[in-house]
Amino acid sequence: EPDHPPKKGKTMMFLTVLVVVYVVTWLIPPRSRWTQQARWRVALALGMAFAGISHLVMPTPFLQHLPEWAPMRSAVVFASGLVEIAFGVALLLRTSWRPRIGLALAAYLVAVFPANIYVAVASIDVQGQPDGIYAWIRLLFQPLFIRLALWTTGALTRHASPEVTTDRPVTMRSASQV
Repeated sequence: EPDHPPKKGKTMMFLTVLVVVYVVTWLIPPRSRWTQQARWRVALALGMAFAGISHLVMPTPFLQHLPEWAPMRSAVVFASGLVEIAFGVALLLRTSWRPRIGLALAAYLVAVFPANIYVAVASIDVQGQPDGIYAWIRLLFQPLFIRLALWTTGALTRHASPEVTTDRPVTMRSASQV
């Protein structure tokens, strides 16, 4: 179609950012300072920031996730971009609030899930994404992202672990003393 550029380059970008950042954090020495949880939290933080910036600089695909009848679509996309950037920054902070940030991020991911359902059910042509089954496959990843938000922030545990609240590395000595 003349009003849509060719579909390329954005397939599962959020997931791609998560995996690439995780691998990069694994390569950064000393590896013993990075727990799995911390690596995935950093990956999620940069993924959220990337997604939020994408909302601001390339709003069209995100506008297409909202029905035409939805009020203030541009404002919603802009605001959600700012929220996602804020979550990205908050996930990187050393804070005892991190489990609450994880709960808030999980709630946000649940809140935006209907937009992804809308795209799949209504077979919406989203700029930069493949047609067909892609929208349905994408739905399967949302629970994974929600779980990642909860796990990486310690929101799944009754009492946050020291790594979650202070980013202190867990060593063999400190782990055996617990």
